Amino acid sequence: MKRTQEQAMHTRARILDSAVQAFLRQGLSHTSLADIAGVAGVTRGAVYGHFRNKSALFEAMLEHAGLPVDPFLIAWHAPEPDPLERLRRALVRHLARVLSKGVARRIYSIVYSRCEVSEETREFWEKMHAGRRAAEQRIADALADARAQGQLAASADIAQLAAFTHASLMGFFIRSLAEQASIAPRQSAEHVVDLAFLLLRPVEPAD
Repeated sequence: MKRTQEQAMHTRARILDSAVQAFLRQGLSHTSLADIAGVAGVTRGAVYGHFRNKSALFEAMLEHAGLPVDPFLIAWHAPEPDPLERLRRALVRHLARVLSKGVARRIYSIVYSRCEVSEETREFWEKMHAGRRAAEQRIADALADARAQGQLAASADIAQLAAFTHASLMGFFIRSLAEQASIAPRQSAEHVVDLAFLLLRPVEPAD
């Protein structure tokens, strides 16, 4: 029984790894579960035995890699003595991860450059949009803490600033997919996040 379970887990992992290869090569909409089975060297029935459809398979890919639905879904636990700096460090870490050559960049690149919007992927995209809203809310929670501690202007529109911050980082990441992975991902991430943060802090009055 234990050996059977181990074999099933091994097959599942092989299917997930093969799906990444197939989706990167052909795109999500143009890849069938039969294609993935061929790459994995298993039967189509074996794939269906683990995943009911491609959306379920892709969600499992994220889970298998330990990745959140949105690349900028940070963890946030208040209170923080320096909310803006804590938020900055978290966003730099998340952006550097997707700018680096590795599994996170490969999987998220499928989402944002190889996943066409269609009826087949509608359920998946609904979950991705929910993930974006959750990521923006986490950023908003951090910014609200920063405002409460006087790090942002009292009049700051937290929701708009959170949406702007998320869109800035996501836009830079998607743009980077047209190029090779960064050779200095941490440095690039710090530069981008610092530029985004310039618009968060209150403007000092001119002398």
